[in-house]
Amino acid sequence: MKHTPITLIFFFGMLGLWSQEINLKESDPIFEPARQPPQTQLNGFLEDPWGSSFSAILDKFKTLATSPISKSNIQILHLQKDRYILIRRNNIQYQYNFYKTPFEVTKLKNHEITKQEYEAKEGELYQVRIILPFIDSKLLVEKLESTYGKKTKSTVDEKNLSGADIWELEGSFIFLWYEPYNNKAFSRRIDFISKSLSERILLESKDYFDSKEKQLLKDLIIK
Repeated sequence: MKHTPITLIFFFGMLGLWSQEINLKESDPIFEPARQPPQTQLNGFLEDPWGSSFSAILDKFKTLATSPISKSNIQILHLQKDRYILIRRNNIQYQYNFYKTPFEVTKLKNHEITKQEYEAKEGELYQVRIILPFIDSKLLVEKLESTYGKKTKSTVDEKNLSGADIWELEGSFIFLWYEPYNNKAFSRRIDFISKSLSERILLESKDYFDSKEKQLLKDLIIK
């Protein structure tokens, strides 16, 4: 597994600052573009690769939440086994979402599998959602582009200021969602999504993406 690029660590460190100080100006030093070349490959979120098991991610957060030497203030807010883990990390909320092939679909591929054997299998990490306070979308675009290069697509409607900017990387999609606030474009949600697992989910299940995410993924995957 590759080490996490320093630009990615820096980017999420800045999110913590944004959550506490939303009225930062574009001229503030933390908005200087990254000096490293843009990242074109992303096979997970920070140190967690796509496909990581539910228990592996949960055990990691339990350890970090109770470790006296951890540099991050982590709280596990809520979870549903093999579906999601919601945490707060340095005042930012992260929802780690997991996918488990439905039993009926698994049975089609493996006729001999029992319900007990199926229950022993774990959900796989396919998406991380970052939930922020309202932040000027332009500032988030600048920081994302300094880390991942120019966005590859946008569905943002300039009139109603809704939609998403999209980065298509090797291994992942990134969606930056827009919402209007006081007639200005703001964002409070960023989705990091596994490309290969999203293809599988679209084939196997109807329940793991909301309608807007699903349509964007279909447009990107079925070209």
